[in-house]
Amino acid sequence: MIILPDQVTEVLDRLESVGFEAYVVGECLRELFIGNSPQDFDVVTNAQINDILFTFRNYRLSEEGAARGEILVTILGMVVQISPYRKEVFGNRVVYADDLETDLARRGFTMNAMAYSPKTGLIDPYNAKAALSGEVKQVVAIGENVTINVKTGKEKTTEVIYDMSRSFTVRPSRLLEAIRYCAEDEYEIEAKTRDCMLANSSCFEYADKSAIREELKRIIMGKFAARALEQNSAILKCVIPEIEPCIGFQQQTRHHDFDVWTHIAKSVGYALPDPIIRFTMLFHDLGKPDCMAIDAKGAGHFKGHGERGRLLAEGIMRRLEFSKDMFDRISWLIYHHDYRIPEDRKGLKALIRELGPMDLKSLLQCEIADSRARKVETETEMTVKLRASLEALNEIMTNGECYDISQLAITKRELIERRLVKSDAEADQLMNALFDVVLDKPSFNNRLMLLDIAQKSKSKLDKIVEDRNRERAEKEREKEASKAKGRRSEPLFRKKK
Repeated sequence: MIILPDQVTEVLDRLESVGFEAYVVGECLRELFIGNSPQDFDVVTNAQINDILFTFRNYRLSEEGAARGEILVTILGMVVQISPYRKEVFGNRVVYADDLETDLARRGFTMNAMAYSPKTGLIDPYNAKAALSGEVKQVVAIGENVTINVKTGKEKTTEVIYDMSRSFTVRPSRLLEAIRYCAEDEYEIEAKTRDCMLANSSCFEYADKSAIREELKRIIMGKFAARALEQNSAILKCVIPEIEPCIGFQQQTRHHDFDVWTHIAKSVGYALPDPIIRFTMLFHDLGKPDCMAIDAKGAGHFKGHGERGRLLAEGIMRRLEFSKDMFDRISWLIYHHDYRIPEDRKGLKALIRELGPMDLKSLLQCEIADSRARKVETETEMTVKLRASLEALNEIMTNGECYDISQLAITKRELIERRLVKSDAEADQLMNALFDVVLDKPSFNNRLMLLDIAQKSKSKLDKIVEDRNRERAEKEREKEASKAKGRRSEPLFRKKK
């Protein structure tokens, strides 16, 4: 049973009360059908744009999408999109339709081509219920009956086939949209639809770059991203040819149980759900096939694959027109994704100084996902150590522990003004000594405590200098006394004849 929110019911009632048809359609209806609770609702009607504006003139309206045939109506805090029947939408260009069936036919997949209103019930011209009601929900492309010529021997006959190609040739991004459904929910692509997708994979050549990038982003951000990437590599390699050498490429190393592409797919699934981190994992090992070397024992090594992977990733990101910020951050993470992370806290603080806390945190998140995807057993010794380093990093940042000499509670100027040192060189030396103390004992980064340590250090230093001067003076006196007695200070060795 489909239960609509009161705001959506009010939209349908308002349009029907003035003589128009009105239906809930699209992804929101699909989500309601399978028992989910969508937040965005789409309504289609045979009313025109001006009719919609007039009917809802007393409501809060947004005409921002009017060029695409979309009016947003706000009712009790919910935004409902209302559109006239449309045949096609190309950017801001719209071809309108006269009936509901035409509007449903343009939606690419059967599960999005249903319509519902309390007045008429469910309208399902493409049998989407069958695709959604089985044990496994299926992605099925909408097709059309096409007459083709068939030659049997010397005779030519005509045959009617159900052709799905138009769903993908009209909008190539649907090739990735189908995979996206598998990544976001537990869908599987129906066999004939998959065959049609493979047959029309060349459509990527004229696809809209931003649409491809956004669909790819939604795929890798999906809950089931790893499975979707593994199962659909034959299609994905058409939009990202750089992944093809990775598919089935065995790494021949005891550190990895999987081929390169399976490792990449699993690492995306294990990664933090952040676009920067997940795109990094999607690209991080693309350079391995080009860098593989086999040693005398038959083990594989991949020296320089971080740099090679960075170059390949930058080519992909340029093609898909990534933003500069994403481009720079992903490139940096790929290049450094094999960076050795120190286990001790002092070494970790040195790395924070070198890389910066936020970049190091992102790097650790990437390395944890990389480590988990290497073996069947995800919580390896390396993974545990990396998690401990990430936890230590978070503690350092949360507690405000000192990891840079500039964070000391006293300054070099203060040491000079208090006459604890006599020169800049001595001040630098003392500041470094205090910094070493604070690295080991963060609680010592207190102004009074550091001044006390500095004062004691100065006293010890003065005593050391005094002892050295006294020893030097005694040696000089002994030397002068020896000269006064006419004795040589050193024994004389003569060469024998």
